[in-house]
Amino acid sequence: MPVIFIIWGLDTIVNQFGNPNVLLDFYVVFLIPGFFLSYLLYKNKSFYIKNGLLMQEGSVIPLIVMLVNFLIKYLLNVILATRPILYNDFQFNIFYGCICGFTIGLFFGGIFKSMQAKKQLSVRR
Repeated sequence: MPVIFIIWGLDTIVNQFGNPNVLLDFYVVFLIPGFFLSYLLYKNKSFYIKNGLLMQEGSVIPLIVMLVNFLIKYLLNVILATRPILYNDFQFNIFYGCICGFTIGLFFGGIFKSMQAKKQLSVRR
């Protein structure tokens, strides 16, 4: 799922926005706080290996992250569909980059925490 959101966002940025370089700069910068927030959200989650697969204790966090990401992307794209002039608006380009980078960072924090847990659990076996 995260890969789809990343490809979708980057395709939109590169092919439709008037200031893709500026937008990508803000995207990357805001990816970092999104990553750290997500990492903190997953910090106390416990993981275990069952039948060779990494499992996480029951949590609504991944569902919330995916739904929030989808909702934000949906709303931004509705705004762009109704006001296509915003593709060339410098301030909106910055806003879009900040929001999209942050929400993608939320995915990376959870993925990183999962990979870290898998590595630690694999060493214990």
